[in-house]
Amino acid sequence: MKRALTNEEGSATIEFLGMVPLVFSVMMIAWQFIAGFHGLMIAESAVSEAAKVYSVTADAGEASQAAQNIVDAGGSYISFAGAPISGSNNFTASVSVNIDFVFLPASMFGGGKPTFSYTADTSGKVIK
Repeated sequence: MKRALTNEEGSATIEFLGMVPLVFSVMMIAWQFIAGFHGLMIAESAVSEAAKVYSVTADAGEASQAAQNIVDAGGSYISFAGAPISGSNNFTASVSVNIDFVFLPASMFGGGKPTFSYTADTSGKVIK
């Protein structure tokens, strides 16, 4: 009986199987933070590009298109939600994006894949 209690054969397998879900969960959370941070950086880059284009051309449509090009090149988990520009000589540009939660399946949510919104703002002056 004492030998059966001290036998540790298979204990490494049990410990491994117990750790696998934890390791995968931590990796998925870390990946979501990386994807979210990348989405924020894409939005900041897009608003900077929109401000540059608007400061030279004073054309809000062209500036919005430049921002959308940056966001569209960012990946499939980030989508463009608008780039309003207010003001004429001194202006404020904003770029709104929706960033998908990477590992949450759309089938769990009736309205599609869950996202979070982020808006990046900057201001500038039109060059004449």
